[in-house]
Amino acid sequence: MRPVLLTRPLPCSQQLQTQLEQAGLSVAHLPTLALNPMSRPEHEAQIQNQWHDYTGVIFVSQHAAQFAFEHMQRLGLNFSQNTWLGTVGQGTLATLTSLWPTHTSFIAPDVNDSQDSEGLWRAITTSTNLADQRLLIVRAQTGRDVLRQMAQTADIPCDIWACYTRQTSVWSAEQMTQFQQFDAQPGLMVITSIDGLNALLAQFDSKPPPKNLYQHSLITLHPRIAEFAKNAGFNDVRLCPVADLARQIPIWAQS
Repeated sequence: MRPVLLTRPLPCSQQLQTQLEQAGLSVAHLPTLALNPMSRPEHEAQIQNQWHDYTGVIFVSQHAAQFAFEHMQRLGLNFSQNTWLGTVGQGTLATLTSLWPTHTSFIAPDVNDSQDSEGLWRAITTSTNLADQRLLIVRAQTGRDVLRQMAQTADIPCDIWACYTRQTSVWSAEQMTQFQQFDAQPGLMVITSIDGLNALLAQFDSKPPPKNLYQHSLITLHPRIAEFAKNAGFNDVRLCPVADLARQIPIWAQS
């Protein structure tokens, strides 16, 4: 069985790690990004002043939802039932419904559509009157610029709430040893963002790359990430929807 490396920070990777270990796989968890809450009083004051004008709030990830929830509690903000909450994937949708269990208006891509910005935008256009919208995108410093561009093209006011930071997590000596143990044979690396892959490669900026780094199969969620990985030098890049990872990875691990 080929070993598996998960690189997404907790808690988002915990369920997948448990499922893979229950399937008998050897799983290493080495987050490549460190996530921390970010508070900018002047920016938050603007968000508070316009809070009741937002007809839709889009969360780019489970992390964005969790950090926003904590900030909203601190700032005394609540969602009106007339405000829809949007996201690009079913995992984040489940997080939204758990954080705001009494809320009733959610928009996400159809399960048969692509689970990405384009899929969410198609769901928004079919579920709302675009002329009446004002959007807030909740994210880190960067991310989901495609959504903002689509809103601007449609002349929809769209603000950004950067409520957390994503920075390269510099691995400790112990973590580097753990990666070297994983790298002893070609395995499967799960990468969920371009930033995450850049952060992985940055671990080896000042040292020779591990012998099998580019021999591992790289599993990712979206064609844009896959294209970036191929341009970075990875030859075996595989696409898999997040909902299918727990089923598909054990199959690939046996090949």
